[in-house]
Amino acid sequence: MHVRDAARFAGRFPIGGARAIPSLSLALLLGAILGLGGCSILPENEPVHLVDPRLEVEPGRHGASRPWTLNIARPETDPVRDSARVLVRTPDGQLQVHPTARWVAPAPELVRTALVRYLRDAEVLAQVGASASGSDRTLVIDLRRFEIARDASGSLAVAAQADARLYESASADRVGRLSFDHAEAIDSASVAEVVRGTQAVLELLARRTGDWLAEH
Repeated sequence: MHVRDAARFAGRFPIGGARAIPSLSLALLLGAILGLGGCSILPENEPVHLVDPRLEVEPGRHGASRPWTLNIARPETDPVRDSARVLVRTPDGQLQVHPTARWVAPAPELVRTALVRYLRDAEVLAQVGASASGSDRTLVIDLRRFEIARDASGSLAVAAQADARLYESASADRVGRLSFDHAEAIDSASVAEVVRGTQAVLELLARRTGDWLAEH
């Protein structure tokens, strides 16, 4: 191809195509806008605090360790409470989500872990675990409430309601039943108060469960 023909060819069909240049420019422009304005387009998130209650345990509080072993099944609950979200119940029965607090684990897991650790550390039984089989007895829990409750006056409390049933693992015969319903008043919905109230509720549940199991 002669030089003159090559120049004419290049003029008719530029490298990359004549239509590619505007598209490329538009993409670069959009990238620059998003890069410079990202902070204003996306709202800044408030920090989320994880509520990780730790229970005080007194070994021997429930007397001598019982010789039988226990499996604590994952507590049953409704889909809304099967979550790490901290729920707030309003006086008219609506459920809202705490904006900055989350349980360190979904509520059923949080309750089971607290009970397993407490019963182990308090030496209530020969062995306590969360496995599916291999234990003398199984504890089944229906977790009906686990939330912050606000009444008509604006007062707040960490509220928990549970129904626990103890079964012989081999025969599935029910050995006993324990009902728990408690509200621990808190001064505000701050994360610190939510932690304090949650610890108080779980400690009371664990101690009552320990006393109850010690009788069986």
